Amino acid sequence: MKLQDRFLLAMPGMDDPFFKNALIYLCEHNEQGSMGIMLTRTTELSVAEIIAKMNFLIADQRHYQQDDVVLIGGPVSVERGFILHTKCVPPFQHSVAVSDQIWLTTSADVLQTIGRPDEPEKYLVALGCCTWRSGQLEQEIADNAWLVLEPSEHLLFDVPHDRRWLEANRSLGFEPTHLTALAGHA
Repeated sequence: MKLQDRFLLAMPGMDDPFFKNALIYLCEHNEQGSMGIMLTRTTELSVAEIIAKMNFLIADQRHYQQDDVVLIGGPVSVERGFILHTKCVPPFQHSVAVSDQIWLTTSADVLQTIGRPDEPEKYLVALGCCTWRSGQLEQEIADNAWLVLEPSEHLLFDVPHDRRWLEANRSLGFEPTHLTALAGHA
C-alpha cells in the first residue's frame, strides 16, 4: 500500500486523544516504518518568533503572514523543526522530496528565506512529528483508526489548520457526524 504523500484522517473511533480530529500528511513510508506531520494543532509560537529565537541576522525587512503559526507536528522529536514546502531550486541543505511538488526540510537554511522573496511559494512549520514502526500504521488503518486520502496541495497549505479535518471529511463527500467508529470487513 502506497502511503507516502497521502493524508491520514483520524476516524471517530480514534482511541488516542492526542490524535482526535487529526489530519496527518505522510512524508515517508517504507519497510522500516512511517513518518508524518500533524496539520491540525498549533503551538503558541509564530514562525516569526521561531526565526527571532534562532537569532538570524535580518538585514532586510521581512514580510510575514499574520497566521503563520507553528504546528504541533506530533509527539516525537518535539524539539526538532520540520518544514513542509513547495519545491525550491536549489533544494535546501537537509531536504527530501516527498513528491514531485512537496518537500520536507529539517535544516535552518529554509527558515532564513522566510519573509524574503526567495522563500518557498508555500510552506508550513511544525515542531515534532508522528512515527510508526514497521507494520503499525497498516494495522491502525485496518483497525479503522485512520482513513487514507489522496494528497491535496490546497488542503496542505491553503486551508486554515483549524478547518483541515473538517475540509478533509467534506472532500470525501460527507460530514464527520455521518461517520461511525465501527469497521466492516468482508
